[in-house]
Amino acid sequence: MKIGVLSDIHIDINYIDRDEVTPAICSAVKVRSLDMMIIAGDVASDYKLVIESMEDIEKYTGIPCLYIPGNHDIWTENYPDLTSWDIYEKLKGFPRNLTKEPYMFGRDWIVIGDIGWYDFSFGDTGYSFDDFSRMKYGERVWQDSIKAVWGKSTHEMHSYFLHKLENQLKTYQNKKVIIVTHVLPISDFTVLPPDPMWEYMNAFLGSREYGELILRYPNVKYAISGHVHYRKRKHIQNTEFVCSCLGYRTEWFENDDAGTEVERALMTINIDD
Repeated sequence: MKIGVLSDIHIDINYIDRDEVTPAICSAVKVRSLDMMIIAGDVASDYKLVIESMEDIEKYTGIPCLYIPGNHDIWTENYPDLTSWDIYEKLKGFPRNLTKEPYMFGRDWIVIGDIGWYDFSFGDTGYSFDDFSRMKYGERVWQDSIKAVWGKSTHEMHSYFLHKLENQLKTYQNKKVIIVTHVLPISDFTVLPPDPMWEYMNAFLGSREYGELILRYPNVKYAISGHVHYRKRKHIQNTEFVCSCLGYRTEWFENDDAGTEVERALMTINIDD
């Protein structure tokens, strides 16, 4: 079984005259003869566009497309009357949103996942908790501080998702697991070596606790993440960590179109079952 992995497709930010990214993903699925797609968040900062894009991938490819939200997906900028919790719930309108329920396939495989959050543990130790809590470096503001309206603290959100994922891992110890988080579970995928700004901003990319949790469960075979707009893979103990982000058009190779860049960014994992 061939599974495609992609994150941070940002169909709204990468939009010029139309959505070029969703059709490019559909084309890549067919070219590679994939059996399933996993999208690890940051599709758009409009939940209706997110659901429409995920539905289109399934409609035009005929394969399941598993999805978790990213931080952009729960932003309230387009829906100021809603909270991020409201949007998080509305995104469950897409049936294969893993925040709704895990997805089982094959004889003994299961995919679990959720957005996750951050606890500042990837930030430089020269900064204090209060420094990170301001979510501002010079004139640059980390936009979650404005647009992610949870009504809870950053650490409360991190703990919520950590415990939810831990309970699922405890439940499915008899399965081979693919776990999906939007945020990073290992420091290897942060911005390295960090310049002075990223010594600070790395704090908002994920948490060491997710990686530590994953590595306590040898049945976790793959850990998929995004958020940082990198494309990396790393094997640790029994788990292959995969970060496969499309990213912003401005980050693509000069003059490359969406089809070329999706083909470059899309990673696959092969499951023998």
